[in-house]
Amino acid sequence: MTSKITRRDFLQSIGAGAALFAAPALRLSAQEQDAPLRPTLLQGDAVPERPVVKIAHCCDPQLGFDGPDAYEADLKRLEKEIEKVNALRPDLVFFAGDMVHKCEDLEKDWPALLQKINAPILVAPGNHDIPEPVTGENVARFVKVFDREYSSLEFNGWRFIVLNTQYCRPESDPTLYTAQVEWMREELAKAKEAGQNLIVGSHIPPYVKSPDEEDAYFNIPLTYRGEYLDYLATHNVCFYLAGHTHTTLQRDYKGLPILNGETTSKNFDKRPFGFRFLQVDSKLNYSWTFHPVE
Repeated sequence: MTSKITRRDFLQSIGAGAALFAAPALRLSAQEQDAPLRPTLLQGDAVPERPVVKIAHCCDPQLGFDGPDAYEADLKRLEKEIEKVNALRPDLVFFAGDMVHKCEDLEKDWPALLQKINAPILVAPGNHDIPEPVTGENVARFVKVFDREYSSLEFNGWRFIVLNTQYCRPESDPTLYTAQVEWMREELAKAKEAGQNLIVGSHIPPYVKSPDEEDAYFNIPLTYRGEYLDYLATHNVCFYLAGHTHTTLQRDYKGLPILNGETTSKNFDKRPFGFRFLQVDSKLNYSWTFHPVE
């Protein structure tokens, strides 16, 4: 039986070479395989009924992406994005990681920026926030600014779970993934008991184009991907929000929308700077609209 490790254990031991062992498989039980599917989600330009969920989906602010000289321009766009987000009065603001280009800059402006946001905030660590190989020092820096490296929030009868995909990378100690999986199982069980719909967010998406694509910089390794996706798709997860790709993507995995939005740092697909606003009504109709930032 795999023993649990805590964040405290990790921060104390990661630099000392924790023992490696295989991550637990997220295989579905027979009961879970036979569970009824959740209602079909229907996307439109607007939701027919009053939305019960309103989330600002902000991807890769990545201050300083094009070098130190670009930092101030990125910061100004981000400040404008925050103003626009506040005007929409979301239930939650989700930042899909890569808050800065160099992790040493996390403490430079983000503590003050967080104070300007008038809504609960969840942040997924990006590969530039907690670089590879993962070290206790870099995790501690991220936690100092954003409180947790994976977390959840309940609101309006929903639960939003944020995962740290840096713990899925090949260079990371598998015990970190194991601890996160155990925590995620508990969160999903709590949501089921409470009758809550779920949203999962992370920096790196499960995949870019195809669920069985080869391992690459922009996806979660196949070692974890298939069982991970099937587990989420059968546990009432209604949306998966991600960043990292710097391209706008919409795909569907067994009825689970996987969404990557625009950034305020650099869009490789030449999309304008901006963010996405997810609204969902009680019947799971949803809209995922673009809001530009000049």
